[in-house]
Amino acid sequence: MDLLIGIYHITTAYNVLIIPDIIISVASIYIAGEIFLDVSYKVGKSLSFSEKYTGLFIVGFAAIADEIVMSLMASAENLGTVSFGTIQGSNVITLIAFLIIMPLYSRTGFSRFRMDSYVLAGTAIIILIISFYFVSIPFYIGFITLIIFLFYIVKKIKSPSIENKITVEEVYPSYYGILAIFVIIFASYNMINSALIISDVFKINEFLSSFLLLGFFGSIPEVIMMSISLHDNKKDVSTGLIAGSTIYKETILFSIIAFMGTLTLANSLFSLILMIIFSIILIIYSIIFK
Repeated sequence: MDLLIGIYHITTAYNVLIIPDIIISVASIYIAGEIFLDVSYKVGKSLSFSEKYTGLFIVGFAAIADEIVMSLMASAENLGTVSFGTIQGSNVITLIAFLIIMPLYSRTGFSRFRMDSYVLAGTAIIILIISFYFVSIPFYIGFITLIIFLFYIVKKIKSPSIENKITVEEVYPSYYGILAIFVIIFASYNMINSALIISDVFKINEFLSSFLLLGFFGSIPEVIMMSISLHDNKKDVSTGLIAGSTIYKETILFSIIAFMGTLTLANSLFSLILMIIFSIILIIYSIIFK
């Protein structure tokens, strides 16, 4: 049913189908997320990764696959406001979910992610400063966030890893992980289609609709995989996933869209301030919950 709704866009003709479409899409993401995480644990073990690095470098990238596709599509259609609104909305909602859910499972180990918190806060501040000088972002600004991304990756690779290696109990065949990513992207696309219909019905402006609706639906894969990994008792995978995915969106995805020449920060001031606030809260968590 999810496939049919996505292919034939019947939600555009029959808006009532938005509700079952969203429900089926979320269920699809949950199942695919569970499969992908099992495969990620297997890949992480084969690479001798810790839980932290499995979350950062494997799950973190995969969790934002839908948002990469969504933002690039919007940017290609010269909808730079939608691209940035989606990034910001997804990051803010993901961080809210993380800051609320994570302490319910554990209040230790956050200090290992303090550097990630500093990078996220610093990037948010830099983008805020950029917004004072530019509304439409020149392509060369993308090099600033690209450098931050490269700095982050190099620091992570060079930092000593003394955490326990990730353990694997029961896994699916590796190719299931690729199929799971496609399911997540497709189900997310269906939710995006529903979000656009909702924004049109309620006449919400471009940035707000992308921030509130596309950002919310775009964050669902990350929140679901965070919850599943917590249920699997792999807290560092969850933290690595959230730290990595939010930083990747603020840096490398920002750079790619800037290079395409369509990125705009119009009406984004409040979202940038929110990102700084939640980044600071994340730093406080890393200090308090050692």
